[in-house]
Amino acid sequence: MDSGITQILVALITVCVPASVTLIGTKSVKKQANRNSARHSILQLIVEDKVKVLEGGFPENYQAILDEFDNYKNSGGNSYITQKVDDYKKWYSEQEKKLTSKH
Repeated sequence: MDSGITQILVALITVCVPASVTLIGTKSVKKQANRNSARHSILQLIVEDKVKVLEGGFPENYQAILDEFDNYKNSGGNSYITQKVDDYKKWYSEQEKKLTSKH
C-alpha cells in the first residue's frame, strides 16, 4: 500500500512539475512580449508626435501613449520608459500652452 502511494506521488510529481514549469514559463514569455510591444508602441507614438510638431501640427497620440503605458506598467515595465513618458507629458503640456497662447 505504501508503495502504491509512493508510485502515485512520483507520477504526480513527474507530470505536474514539468507542466507547472511550462505554464509559468509561457506566462512569463507572454508578459515579456506584451511589455516589449507596449514599449515599442510608446516610443513610436512619441516620435510620431514630435515629427508632427516639427511639421507644424499638434501631437495627437497623448491618450494612446497613456494607454500603452498602462499596459507597459501592468506587464512589469521599468523606469526607462517611465522617464520617457514623463518627459513626453511635460513636452505635451508645453505644446498645449503654445497652442493656447496663439489663440
